[in-house]
Amino acid sequence: MKGKMKATILHGPNNLRLEEVDIPEIGPNEVLVKVVVDGVCPSGVHAVKRGIKWGPPDALFPGFPGHEFSGVVIEVGERVSHLKEGDRVVADLIIPCGKCRLCRSGRDNLCPNIGKLGYFSWAEYIKTPGDQTYKFSNSITFEEAAFTEPLSTVLHSVKRANIPYGGNVVIIGSGPMGLLHLQLAKRLFGAYVIMVDLREDRLRIAERFGADAVFVPDEKLPQEIERLTDGQKADTVIVTAGSTIAQESALNLVARGGTIILFAGIHLIEKPFIQLDPNFVHYGEVDIRGSSDKTRDEFFRALKLIEHKAVDVKSLITHKFSLEEYKKALEVFDKKEGLKIMIYPSK
Repeated sequence: MKGKMKATILHGPNNLRLEEVDIPEIGPNEVLVKVVVDGVCPSGVHAVKRGIKWGPPDALFPGFPGHEFSGVVIEVGERVSHLKEGDRVVADLIIPCGKCRLCRSGRDNLCPNIGKLGYFSWAEYIKTPGDQTYKFSNSITFEEAAFTEPLSTVLHSVKRANIPYGGNVVIIGSGPMGLLHLQLAKRLFGAYVIMVDLREDRLRIAERFGADAVFVPDEKLPQEIERLTDGQKADTVIVTAGSTIAQESALNLVARGGTIILFAGIHLIEKPFIQLDPNFVHYGEVDIRGSSDKTRDEFFRALKLIEHKAVDVKSLITHKFSLEEYKKALEVFDKKEGLKIMIYPSK
């Protein structure tokens, strides 16, 4: 398909511009998708602030790493047989090598050779890898399908979290990712979930999503967690807030033999550090685990969770903007005025 389209291009730190570029040409194993909707991701916003252009060295556009999208197939490469024009699809844009030790062991999210990423989706059109592009049914909306990528990272996180069935879970941070963790912890594991956040308004939202208890953190929080868990504290603490203070506080909330998941990365700090008592970890056999991205299998399974209505993603959407209003979307994100912000590139 020949022609021009609008896409965001990052020219440097906080210098994102909407420009007209060529519609990408697809190869035999690729698909051209018209983007219907795309979610605003914190990692993408931080990339814009720092001037980090994600993508292969020869990528001409777009600079903004939009990747939480859904759309409609416009054109299919000659070697792609499972898709056709008009299909409603989502796609995983991170392409692992499939050959290294980590890929072979099923941990392709950690592939060291992910040098080639798909074109990104703050644009009217995007080309996607055919074998990582998936149809979704008419039972869900484009907005719901666009949550496949963020939900897949949460699925990866809770799988690493050692949550006992019926266990106690503390989630620090009740933004969109914290609320997705809340839903999976309750619905997959039957957990008793305690949400912690600095903002009262977000804690009220967490209650509506089923949180069993909510707290604004203070010096009494560890005692409150003990009180609610029969003196044991939390089997699992999941930190979804990108804060070293939040990470350190997790150490005071986890039970002996428990697990801490560091889900959120720390951005805009050159060398983030936290204070850690190694004896607490050693004698308490506390697991401190990272959770980064997702595997290809988890991406597909997250889409199925959404199709099966196992999670409520639609209620997380609070703001909608056109592609031309991308600056307003970034302003709303910076002010933390809502939860999930959606961009609509197509007219």
